[in-house]
Amino acid sequence: MIMCPGCQHLEVEGALFCGECGAQLTSVQTLVTQNIGTNEMHGETEKTAHKHQYDKKTSGAITLQILEGGQFLPLADRTEFTMGRVSDGQPIMPDIDLTPYKAYECGVSRLHAVLKKKSDKVVIMDLGSSNGTYLNGTRLSPENEHSLHHGSIISLGKLKIQFLLQG
Repeated sequence: MIMCPGCQHLEVEGALFCGECGAQLTSVQTLVTQNIGTNEMHGETEKTAHKHQYDKKTSGAITLQILEGGQFLPLADRTEFTMGRVSDGQPIMPDIDLTPYKAYECGVSRLHAVLKKKSDKVVIMDLGSSNGTYLNGTRLSPENEHSLHHGSIISLGKLKIQFLLQG
């Protein structure tokens, strides 16, 4: 477990931000990178190696972290994701099924909220859920889009999820 330096809340190993106060749990100084020369890339020329570099114009990858268990849910490269839980006999399935994370017990609706990637931002919208969607502790009004930022805490009912944006 990692202890938050701000509020002393315990988080699972590997968490980047505190689920209670949102403070960053790892410092940039603890991260170590190594420089790899192009001659170490199995004989690839510098031109070929350049093709494998990350395209900075590409929008960042989205990952959701279930705060209670620490599970990471990387999202596919799509522009819209419905979040909810599966129910027997339900004809419509959410893109992100939260059933394995105690969604029913936490009050997550079958179709609770939607995440949308726009050209310059990611937004969340509550779909008229029974127990509400919260962003950093503030209840969202249904059918209105709200911007997400790296480290934002989304609560679907009582299920807390941290929004992580890479890149």
